[in-house]
Amino acid sequence: MSALTMTADDFRDSEATDRYGLGRMLLGAAALLAIGLGGWAVFRVTGTQTVSQLRIEGHLDRVRPQDIDTVVRPLLDTRFIEVDLNQVHAAVAALSWIARVRVERAWPATVRLHVWEREPVARWGEHSLLDLDAQVFDPGEREVPADLPLLSGASGTASQVIGMYRRMQAQLGDTPLALNGLHQDARGDWTGITVSGIELRFGRSDPTASLPTLLGPVLQTLSQRLPEVAHVDLRYTNGFSVGWREPSSATQGK
Repeated sequence: MSALTMTADDFRDSEATDRYGLGRMLLGAAALLAIGLGGWAVFRVTGTQTVSQLRIEGHLDRVRPQDIDTVVRPLLDTRFIEVDLNQVHAAVAALSWIARVRVERAWPATVRLHVWEREPVARWGEHSLLDLDAQVFDPGEREVPADLPLLSGASGTASQVIGMYRRMQAQLGDTPLALNGLHQDARGDWTGITVSGIELRFGRSDPTASLPTLLGPVLQTLSQRLPEVAHVDLRYTNGFSVGWREPSSATQGK
């Protein structure tokens, strides 16, 4: 059996080491306490004062800073530390052209917002727009790009309609039958409108199933007469039918 033997000198050395370790511990605790007291002092000075600045960051094209300020400013009329960031976030996110917003406190006494605008990719119905995430929103009085395609459908179908439009346009975009609009009615019937105003009637089946007919027989048959075409009916198992435009009065007089 082995035993640990400690001499008087060893004991004194150990005692000195313990005192040294204890001293370091006390110094560390004192430092932490000083830091804590300093932080508390800063909090007492800044955290309890009212918000002195609202900082808005991000590329703003259609959202006006004053619109954000109008909905946020009433929520900042309190002590800095008591500002409800969730309420601020909800107020800004409710603005129609806001896609995302990040809200944070910035010491001392500043509330910082970083906002991302919606990017419109299509018109939706008569009065709304669709953004990149297929979210429907109201443009309000802001100017809307004139070249956006017109899409429409029943409530809750925006993602489906824009997805179908993108698939169709990927095939038709470089042809005389490129789409400028796509509509699905309440019964599920699909109708497309080309950039030249030709109505494409697809019926309730998947419109992409008609692409071979459009890109093949339709273009081959009608390529020289497309300005005369009012609509192309593709609701046939084999083939299609054509509706012709009314001759203009100028043409009739010749």
